[in-house]
Amino acid sequence: MSALKCSAIEELDGQSFRQAVSLFATGIGVISSEDSHGDIHGATVNSFTSISLEPPTIMVSLKPGKMHGMLTERGSFGVSILGENHKDYSAYYSRRDLNGMPAPEFTKRQALKTLTDAIAWFECEVVKTVDVNDHTLFIARVTACGKSDTDSQAPLLFFASKYHHNPAPIA
Repeated sequence: MSALKCSAIEELDGQSFRQAVSLFATGIGVISSEDSHGDIHGATVNSFTSISLEPPTIMVSLKPGKMHGMLTERGSFGVSILGENHKDYSAYYSRRDLNGMPAPEFTKRQALKTLTDAIAWFECEVVKTVDVNDHTLFIARVTACGKSDTDSQAPLLFFASKYHHNPAPIA
């Protein structure tokens, strides 16, 4: 096994950091919010984290942009956790030019819309924001959540800058 070359902190550049942090496997989600015209907008994220169980609290990290502005303005958003067959959803919400791709289907759960066939979903209300360098952490209380009826569906994962699926349990 070869060692990953680490740079000294004075020399650390964005590319070295990106390569190292890409070795932390994450799930993939789509953050969604409705605009004042009723249109749903989304953004692909892998920076979704559970913060607390009591009360249920999560965090997402976003850089300035359309979704950042919508969450700041609306104060509520949905999170859809993607399954192994949702690679196209991830691609759709990470592109600026969608080239006429049809939008994925959303369903209103309790108060907010999330992707219809997400393997899990959350409705969230922002309780605090924290600006950190070039991103904002949106800390939010979970007001409703659920999971798909298909427990056998594996999550879509992101590892080493590539999509992965079908994680097998270790005995």
